[in-house]
Amino acid sequence: MSTHIQKNNTKKKNNIKKYLDFTFESLQIEGYEAVYKITNEKTNLLAIIAMHDTTLGIALGGTRIAKYKSFDDALTDALRLSKGMTYKAAMSEVGLGGGKSVIVIKDNKDKTEKLLKSFGEAVAILDGKYICSEDMGCTPKEVMIIHEKTKYVVGLPHEKSSGNPSKFTAWGVFKGILATLKKLYGAASIKGKTIAIQGMGSVAHYLIEHLFWQGADIIISDIDETKLKKFSNVAKIVKAEDIHKQECDIFVPAAIGGTINDETIKDLKCKAICGAANNQLLEDRHAQVLKDKNILYAPDFVVNAGGLINVSFELDKEGYSPIKSRNKIDNIYTSILEIFKIADQNDITTNEAAIKLAQFKMKSGIGRRTDKLYFHHTKEND
Repeated sequence: MSTHIQKNNTKKKNNIKKYLDFTFESLQIEGYEAVYKITNEKTNLLAIIAMHDTTLGIALGGTRIAKYKSFDDALTDALRLSKGMTYKAAMSEVGLGGGKSVIVIKDNKDKTEKLLKSFGEAVAILDGKYICSEDMGCTPKEVMIIHEKTKYVVGLPHEKSSGNPSKFTAWGVFKGILATLKKLYGAASIKGKTIAIQGMGSVAHYLIEHLFWQGADIIISDIDETKLKKFSNVAKIVKAEDIHKQECDIFVPAAIGGTINDETIKDLKCKAICGAANNQLLEDRHAQVLKDKNILYAPDFVVNAGGLINVSFELDKEGYSPIKSRNKIDNIYTSILEIFKIADQNDITTNEAAIKLAQFKMKSGIGRRTDKLYFHHTKEND
């Protein structure tokens, strides 16, 4: 989901606190429970931790490590992503709230062990108010280093943890695609359908496996051409700037957010959009533009919830269960169809229908977590 973000509310003064070598500046952002700008001059850490809403449980969300043109760009990213996580968690009924973190780097060589451990210390200082995991630029390898300084991490390789969630995210996207095809054609069949995928990250790799064996005609692109070679014999490869122009049944954004915007919508030749990327709509109003163009949109924060659902089971007393995870992710199929039905009945966009349903669940306390969280990768839970 996406929205324009209101920056710091100047009517309120930001609160600054020192913890050892860390400076925590509490940014007063309307509609957010807590947003911290965190710096550590000794380790060159500049990070943002945003906690949007914890009505249903503790804030959980990935740690994005990326280069940004400005701090405001990084802040906007963290805010949009954390808000999306709130709705994603609410729709999934996993008993968690919405959070996100960003580590700002100037160059990839800045992603040092010292920097990652420093961020882990910052998460530990918050003492359980925020739980982090892998995200763009932050692989399970980086997450393991962060974990050396904090227990508040999920997605780790451990007998009671889940590891990389990409395959589960991909399974959820596949279920979303089936639901979208059911709405379009009355049957959830992939065979003979053309699917265009933008971005060849790990989620897309697993998704292609599902699509290929179900008989899809696949079109792919990525700005890194080396990622395309593996699939050259099973998919048609097009230039990155042309992927959204392909005539297809379903367009699958699976890279950065904001790729559905005024410029790209003009070129779209798909019947529907159902993808893995977060914040696919540059602005919420683009959902209406898609509706007016008769392009069906499956809201991203519902479709790509498989990873969140998967790691949520790590926090149960019994420890991680891939079977429970798979079964719950299967519900994405029915959730998407329910959203399509609500949108039709109320003549609203599918994005608005999904947000309204998520807000209803939050207001009603549906899925609120009542039991404690267990971190099985720590000594106290081994």
